[in-house]
Amino acid sequence: MNAILDQVAITHKLLLVSDFDGTLAEFSTDPDNVPICASSIKELQALVNFPNTEVAILSGRSLASLRRVSGLNKPFILAGSHGAESTLATYELSPAQTRALELATAEFEHITAAVPGAWVEHKPFHRVLHTIAIEDPDLAAATYRRAQEVAIPGVSIKAGKSIVEAGVLNSTKGTWITQAQHALNPTATIFIGDDTTDEEGFAVLGPADLSIKVGAGDTVARVRVDDVRAVSEVLAQIVEKRRAMQA
Repeated sequence: MNAILDQVAITHKLLLVSDFDGTLAEFSTDPDNVPICASSIKELQALVNFPNTEVAILSGRSLASLRRVSGLNKPFILAGSHGAESTLATYELSPAQTRALELATAEFEHITAAVPGAWVEHKPFHRVLHTIAIEDPDLAAATYRRAQEVAIPGVSIKAGKSIVEAGVLNSTKGTWITQAQHALNPTATIFIGDDTTDEEGFAVLGPADLSIKVGAGDTVARVRVDDVRAVSEVLAQIVEKRRAMQA
């Protein structure tokens, strides 16, 4: 990976986009108290201060949750709800979308009502059914499958790591990255992520860009790193190359 990373890291204008959970922070049964990789945050803070370098955190979390848990703000670009909430662009629900989200809420709340440890997170444009705190693995798997079977017109169902998400917008991490590229006009983009929703972001990148998958699983990303700690090593390498450009 080093040769590819070195080449992209010295592009004239870099857009670096990173997922948060599973990429900059480990997972936890308490989403408001996740173990954040301090060395990754340190490297990102160095990067965002270089000229011709934009740094964005693109998360499935709501924008409010992302701000609160990450502790990051300007000059970082923060994008929550897979990009539906962002300093670059935001959305408002139509009456039909609002009704569809209400129906999804009712379905997910019904599924979790009798399942200890399961809960539903309310985000502006999504409802997320969490299974990570369900102690019985068979019950967790059954709840996960049941949530994926929810079918409501106008609602898309997506499965991730210990979550099933119901959304009423067509925005994805891929559409947000495309919008950010048009708005910021980078000469290259690096996107780092770990989950299935990140695959939509990897898929929109071009030959001058770099997609980095964190952890196991099928992926369209160009390269793969093992874990959250390895992400900090990648970021340190990018910092080193960008700093050398300033010398």
